[in-house]
Amino acid sequence: MKNLFIILLLISSISFPQKFKIDKITGTVKALTSDSEKWVELKTGTELTPNSIIVVEKNSQVKINNEEFSVTLRENSALTLSSLRKMSTEDLLLALAMENILNAPRNNGKNKSQSTAVYGKNEFEKNPVVSNEEFGIKRLNGAKQLAENGLRESAVVTAKEVYRKYPSTKSLADYRIFFADILYEKKLYEEALDDYTDIQKLNLTEPQKEKVTQRIEEIKRKLAK
Repeated sequence: MKNLFIILLLISSISFPQKFKIDKITGTVKALTSDSEKWVELKTGTELTPNSIIVVEKNSQVKINNEEFSVTLRENSALTLSSLRKMSTEDLLLALAMENILNAPRNNGKNKSQSTAVYGKNEFEKNPVVSNEEFGIKRLNGAKQLAENGLRESAVVTAKEVYRKYPSTKSLADYRIFFADILYEKKLYEEALDDYTDIQKLNLTEPQKEKVTQRIEEIKRKLAK
């Protein structure tokens, strides 16, 4: 119950855009919404709610607008539209705290269902296509493109959610390093250190090992000052 209250408090502090409009499409872009069990091909001018999931097919891209900004997603990516939001560093820290709570060991199934429901696990995300690990990689591609569109805080939060929902993606070192680097660049050293330390346990290439080890040593020096 304590964790449930904390999650509700954290959610109330983070704002989510209400509507998204498809501004321009090249190729094929599809969406899965909470009121449909089938993927629907999108057209320019379509409006979607935040809990919609979109997927951008090969050789395709889409420009999406809301009231505050626009982003362009490229091929082989997928995203829940609620991830398209501007976040401050404080919002990022709150969202990371929320993820830590959701990832914490649970004593029973009751706690798991409570926190999952509160966080917004949509029933339509149980769709076999959306739930498979290959789709998880597409969602990581979508998270990277958030960062490339300037939504770096939201990119990290989206990646963390993908790791939780698609556990096998946590072994993908290139992605893990990419998002850990964002935390490092934003000077969130303790959070970055946790990620790099976890990444160090993966099967890394020599250049990856060298970079991660260097980052860990740099952060420890910074935190020791």
